[in-house]
Amino acid sequence: MKTIAAAILLLVTTACGGARGPFPEAGDGPASIASAERMIADAQRQGADSLASEVLGSARTRLAAAREALQAGQDDRAALLGRQAAADARFAMASIRRAQAMSERATAQASLNALPGGTP
Repeated sequence: MKTIAAAILLLVTTACGGARGPFPEAGDGPASIASAERMIADAQRQGADSLASEVLGSARTRLAAAREALQAGQDDRAALLGRQAAADARFAMASIRRAQAMSERATAQASLNALPGGTP
């Protein structure tokens, strides 16, 4: 009885696993690359070359690797690298927003300090 139950459990788990194996697909390589290209361009327009150059450089490096993987027929690898490049570009944009917010804060603090009575 235990052997039959184990066999049924094995059949159910392997059937649910699908024909692709234990790992899910990484996505569409060309679409991931296109998305990363757009995000990197957006980050550049926002000033990432000067405010987040290291992270933007990482995004560009990963984008180049994604393109190479796609040329080599490694679509899943290209998709993952494209997603990493896009994540780096998003991080670069967040770094820019943080730097801008800190600058605005410093300006506001300087204005506050210039008022009669100084800082609270």
